[in-house]
Amino acid sequence: MPLAGSRANGLPTTAVKGDAPGTPGSNRTQSASLSYTDSDVAGGNLVTQLFFNRSRDIFGGEFAAIATFQDPSLAPVGTLFDQSQNRSRKIGGKISYERALPGFEALTTTVGLDILFDKTEQRLMVTDRVWVPPSDFRSIAPFAQANLKIADGLLRVAGGARWENVQVKIADFHTLASTTAPNYGGVDVDGGKPKFSDALLNGGVILEPLKGIRAYASYAEGFTMPDVGRVTRSIGVAGVDLDDYLDISPIVSNNREIGLEVKRGPIDASATYFWSSSDKGQILIAQGDGIFTVQRQRVEIEGLEINLGVQTPLPGLKLSTGYAHIKGRYDSDSANPDGIVDTDLDGTNISPDRLNVAANYSSGPFSARLQSQFYLARNFHGKANPDRRNNFGGYNVTDAYVRYDTASMGGIYLSVQNLFDKFYIDYNSDTRLPNDNLAFFAGRGRLFTLGWDYRF
Repeated sequence: MPLAGSRANGLPTTAVKGDAPGTPGSNRTQSASLSYTDSDVAGGNLVTQLFFNRSRDIFGGEFAAIATFQDPSLAPVGTLFDQSQNRSRKIGGKISYERALPGFEALTTTVGLDILFDKTEQRLMVTDRVWVPPSDFRSIAPFAQANLKIADGLLRVAGGARWENVQVKIADFHTLASTTAPNYGGVDVDGGKPKFSDALLNGGVILEPLKGIRAYASYAEGFTMPDVGRVTRSIGVAGVDLDDYLDISPIVSNNREIGLEVKRGPIDASATYFWSSSDKGQILIAQGDGIFTVQRQRVEIEGLEINLGVQTPLPGLKLSTGYAHIKGRYDSDSANPDGIVDTDLDGTNISPDRLNVAANYSSGPFSARLQSQFYLARNFHGKANPDRRNNFGGYNVTDAYVRYDTASMGGIYLSVQNLFDKFYIDYNSDTRLPNDNLAFFAGRGRLFTLGWDYRF
């Protein structure tokens, strides 16, 4: 059973022997896929795939910790136990065809189609209440892409378009009563079949003045659906009609990227700068009871990635390092958004900056890797006054791996995670839910894995 820790004293959540209430948390997934490819269909390359996935995820529950599940009409507040189960089924397919344009081989074109049908719901297992109403999601997305090689590859130009056409079908439902405002008492929500469509454009250029040296720039419009489950289960006002509910409209983003790659001699290096913006982004907001709701606000994200690898004079030994920086801000004026980003995205919505240092060695059947990852400290600032307890102190973890491949009996390997048995609170726990002592988890200690594999 879980045993609460203490954030104030740096004591992580742990577990003690006992019988946990309800059904133990578990995950079950069934999947199947069928692919067919043919590299010579009318002079082009055909790729097709059909797939099926079904999952059942059971989450643990508590009597009083999750106020969202409480309902005074069923039991006194703090005494009602419940837990949720997510059920999801996905069926879809992909097809694409690529070939050079006859008579103009420098131009390669690709056309294709992506289709997805997704049915998902989340119910409470004990009281059989609907938490996330069943939703039928349908996506049909044809696309076309063209790539032109100029001056024997000195310059490459690419561009294309994708038409996103989605529909979400949700029946009428009643939200949970919940003792967490604003949902106390529950409300009726009119279902609907909201539809969204948009044509997304992309384009880019690659310049390769010398073999192994490339500079590039690109622009792409992104289209994703928000977390419909979190949105619908959090509706707390009566009279909502999902056919015109803004919060489940898609997230359309504008993504830009510039970069440089160098692969010459012993050097393998790259640097990339990217920035993205969305007028209706998705922000997860902690409610203080382990549950997160969604806000739709303007979001801007920018980042930098730098990687360097060097083949040393010692045969088989390669040294590498990588740095990743990412920063995001959002418009915190949820009641009257002004389109000005004024607050940092917190640890629930953005990953930490990272520095990675590694050494790889390979000689004949023997290979080894030693790496250390540094997750850099970060403080969150802005108009919304982020909780200072969510500031991140940073930590680093070192891992090691050795492998030996035999001629006929496969390979044997030994890996050690957290080689120096470093104690740390993981980023996810350290940067959210500052009042929840049941969600204050330490990272895994030293872990040895000995394995064998054989390929045939």
